Amino acid sequence: MNTINRKILSPLASILYPRREWLLLAAMLELLHFSMWLDFGSPLTRALMLIHLGLFLIWQPVWRGDEKITELDGVLFILLTLAFVTWMNLWLLSGWLILLTGICGGRVMISRQERNSYMIVLIFLVTELLMVCVPALFNIEIPRNFLNLINVLLPVLPVLTVIMPSGKHERSLPSVDFLHVVATALLVGLLVAGSLLNMYRGGTDYITALIESLIVIGVLLLLLSWMLSPRAGFSGFNQLWLRSLLNIGTPFEKWLQEIAFLLEQQNTPHEFVSAAMEELVALPWVSGAKWEAAQSKGEVGEFTRHEIEIGTDHMTVSLYSYYPVGGALYLHCKLLVQIIGDFYLAKQRERKLTQQTHLQAIHETGARVTHDIKNLLQSLQAITSIIVHESDDSDPRPSQQLLKKQLPNLTQRLQLALDKLQAPESMPSAEKVYLKDWWLDLQKRHNLANTRFQADISGDPVIPSDLFDSIMDNLMENLRAKTQLEPSLTVVISLYSDMEQLYLTVCDTGGKIPGDKAAAILKEPIKSDSGLGVGLYQVAHLARTMGYSLRLSANRNGNVCFELRNR
Repeated sequence: MNTINRKILSPLASILYPRREWLLLAAMLELLHFSMWLDFGSPLTRALMLIHLGLFLIWQPVWRGDEKITELDGVLFILLTLAFVTWMNLWLLSGWLILLTGICGGRVMISRQERNSYMIVLIFLVTELLMVCVPALFNIEIPRNFLNLINVLLPVLPVLTVIMPSGKHERSLPSVDFLHVVATALLVGLLVAGSLLNMYRGGTDYITALIESLIVIGVLLLLLSWMLSPRAGFSGFNQLWLRSLLNIGTPFEKWLQEIAFLLEQQNTPHEFVSAAMEELVALPWVSGAKWEAAQSKGEVGEFTRHEIEIGTDHMTVSLYSYYPVGGALYLHCKLLVQIIGDFYLAKQRERKLTQQTHLQAIHETGARVTHDIKNLLQSLQAITSIIVHESDDSDPRPSQQLLKKQLPNLTQRLQLALDKLQAPESMPSAEKVYLKDWWLDLQKRHNLANTRFQADISGDPVIPSDLFDSIMDNLMENLRAKTQLEPSLTVVISLYSDMEQLYLTVCDTGGKIPGDKAAAILKEPIKSDSGLGVGLYQVAHLARTMGYSLRLSANRNGNVCFELRNR
């Protein structure tokens, strides 16, 4: 039996659950109609109205379904419901219809289907008010046949909202625009008052007066919407309307420019929020302010008994005014405080980003200097190996000349590494040497086995020695590590130069670099088994800053080439 019930109820629930809002709304409207159509004021209609209000509490779009209602709100709603049902009359019912029309008209529409459904609901409610409630309240004669037709056809409208296709979007939270709620309710009240005034003043029947009022209000709304539309050419009216909404209590644009200027001028978040609060207190209707945030706390101005406490995600602000603050001005205060809070958060992030940038510069410089020191150590080992392998009977003069030439260079490079550690954000040394001199020095410094040097230097330009030394030291260090895995590896270092173009190529006959590393080796630090993985990344960045480019020109088994060229 339980299996059969699940087979029947599960598909039914899957159909009804997405339409639960429209089912509740349709049931609520049907009960409202029958409580007015049946014997109004009888115990039956009061019971129907009580059920109607209960369904309204479930359907209402103001409170979220998971929001906890306080005991005071619950008791107040129960008392108002009982009072409404006990003393229910046409005046209370008219006010309730106007309020319900405003709530339905203030819903934020997501899809066209939802807009069409709520348009049907508004037609139902306005018809109930104008054709049933108002004539009964003012003893206005309505043709009996016409009234019976309305009583029969009106219950069909809520059913249409249930069977109409729904939109693709599902509403996650209740959403009501309270400005639209007030505007819709006032518009309906104006329609009722205008129809009655037109009827009594002109001596016409109610239906004619109602149609005339509908035409006048409709033309007025069309004219206003056309004038406020940006496509109509009356952009000044639209800007005037928006400016009047923003400039409640202060010229909003000027105040926003002052806050943005303070954001650039002040150094710390605390200094910014203090200056912003002083700017806020300078407004003519604000006497004082007190704020509390994670890294800032203070007060400014004069405190009065009119206090407004506004909380944001990042701070809590208490504003003090010379007179009680109304609804529109309270919303404006909330907007101003929210802007200060967002700018305060932006200042915190800016300060944190500056610190991270400084630390990153120190880290990258430290990693690069580590590579430079390792390269210097390799050069020292190469010079030492030449001296050690000399025999006692050999001529010491070549070794002395080598030491005389290389030791000052090594000393200078060590001093440069020390300078980089002391000032990580400073530009590297821009010492210039002639290309031919650097090329001869390179052949003497590097003694990697199976290495062949070849050059075609028709011009002898001046080059930055630090850049070329760093690139070659990093490439040769990587090749030494690669030679330990591939002893038969052969290296060819080629140089071509005229007075306009310069190419320096380092090729080896080893295995290719894996694809993931080849794509990132000169663009970002990579994980390395024999080092920090930032050497080539650092020298490639250094080359770009000096007007050169370093790239992986070939990457296949037996031919792996790095190329340095001027741009």
